[in-house]
Amino acid sequence: MNIRYLVLVFTLMLGNVIADDVTESEPNNTLATAQDVDSDFITGANPDIANVTTWPWVSISAAGDGSNDYYSFVVPVAGVTGTFDIDYGFAMSGSVDTELCLYAADGSVLDENDDSPVTTGGRGSAYPLDSYISHTFAAPGTYVIGVGKFDVFCNVGGITGNVLDAGNDYKLQISLSQHVLDADGDDVQDDRDCQPDSDLSQTVMVESCDSGVTNTVFENGCTIADLLVFCADDAKNHGSFNSCVAGVTRNLKKDGEIRDSDAGMLQTCAAQSGVGR
Repeated sequence: MNIRYLVLVFTLMLGNVIADDVTESEPNNTLATAQDVDSDFITGANPDIANVTTWPWVSISAAGDGSNDYYSFVVPVAGVTGTFDIDYGFAMSGSVDTELCLYAADGSVLDENDDSPVTTGGRGSAYPLDSYISHTFAAPGTYVIGVGKFDVFCNVGGITGNVLDAGNDYKLQISLSQHVLDADGDDVQDDRDCQPDSDLSQTVMVESCDSGVTNTVFENGCTIADLLVFCADDAKNHGSFNSCVAGVTRNLKKDGEIRDSDAGMLQTCAAQSGVGR
């Protein structure tokens, strides 16, 4: 084995460690049960992905289990280009020769690929057996990318033929030229969200105290719990935290978002907390 190849494999191993991964979640072995990765798109550095500085992306780390894998995502508008890139499929232990099948929501096949030059995508492929698709979508909607093991058929309604066996590990990199980023899944895109990482608990908690008050998500993306967290972050002491919470509950009552009893429970939980002590 020559030195150049050793360097390439070592580089690929480093990439396999540093990528910001989403883990495959079963069951995702049919179009109907495709794993929804739409809220997992991010931006930022990832040497395994092309266009990483401008395109939102998600990196999925997966392992074979005797079935093929499907992942769903949303294209916001017509004309968006998506890239679907298998990395580390045929470079590491448990190597697998993959195939990709791109589906519309109705199960029709839009695109497919078996092998691709290692120069496509980012740096994560050492062999052309890693699959790659670049596709421009004609309409907005939900789409599904399927991953199979050679030799499969991209049929209407799903993949048939071979399956991914135990030990057939791979990474699937999905990039979209345009995507609505919503890190916390509250249906308010991040660039309009007053708190992109909201506390979406069902009821408002102040430390271990459950107020029992419904944790409303407002149109700006904040929740009631987020507002109390802001109070805690700005509190100079326990008294200032309580004063802030009182002001928040007063405004929420005025706007008709909570009742007097809700305000009382929120203030009681705040008073019992250790914030600012």
